[in-house]
Amino acid sequence: MAATACFRPSLGFADSSLNLGLNTWSLRALSQEEALPVIIQVMKQTGLHDCQLIFSHVEPAKLNPVFPVGLLSAPKLPPTPQQLEERKKTEAALTEWRLSVPMSYFEKIRDAFEKQGLRINCYAARLGGSEAEIDRQFLMAKALGVSSINARVAEPMTSVVAAAAEKHRLIVGFQFSDVNMMQRQLKASKYFRMDPDIGDMTKAKIDALQFVQANYQSMSSLDLKDAALGGASVPFGEGDSRMKEVLQFLNEKKVPFSAYVDCDYAGTGRSTEEVKKCVSYVRSMIA
Repeated sequence: MAATACFRPSLGFADSSLNLGLNTWSLRALSQEEALPVIIQVMKQTGLHDCQLIFSHVEPAKLNPVFPVGLLSAPKLPPTPQQLEERKKTEAALTEWRLSVPMSYFEKIRDAFEKQGLRINCYAARLGGSEAEIDRQFLMAKALGVSSINARVAEPMTSVVAAAAEKHRLIVGFQFSDVNMMQRQLKASKYFRMDPDIGDMTKAKIDALQFVQANYQSMSSLDLKDAALGGASVPFGEGDSRMKEVLQFLNEKKVPFSAYVDCDYAGTGRSTEEVKKCVSYVRSMIA
């Protein structure tokens, strides 16, 4: 498959190697059927080249229900027995789909981006629970043309994911909530890296700038989100994630990876205009 010639828009710094991209979680309320044309349109309108494509924009919508706006902040009630049974059936159907879907399905998605001069650089996966399923997910990611899979990895599955990364020679960027566990897991494979989210760290009362300064050499990408310290996501520029300082530091170190705009505060999820505001804000900080 011939790749389309690509451009690399800078963030505005001279000689920057840090690239700005879109985390498609920013448009999480769009179902798989409607999402891809909108994502491509937004990337072209904002001049973004790379994206981190989330699993719900790839896998069938009926197996990955659309995320309602406000879901993450809603109180979580214990599932009923009927809900547990439905969840088991859905998970089994998703596993069957992953084990049987032809790789041409993912190649067509890759083609749709490449024909527009765009690239799926990371695949944000919800990993399965068996060696066979995880192996197929690595094949899916390679068919999408990515340079890494970004995912949360349950500690008991660390060795399984490490074996798949070694087999397929594909970077795994860890999305994490437990820093100590993640740092233990990183030791399991030379293909393991971090994919920190500066907004989520801020919510956990972790100084994002200090964390990035201490760990940037172990990172494969970065998610840009603003949040109140110990609180919720907020519009870019209204929180405590120290976004400008983080970007300036990474530029000084000439890191070779992408920073992904992750626009997830209340009111987003479907709004392409909010994504454009977030991109514009990031660029204004370093123009």
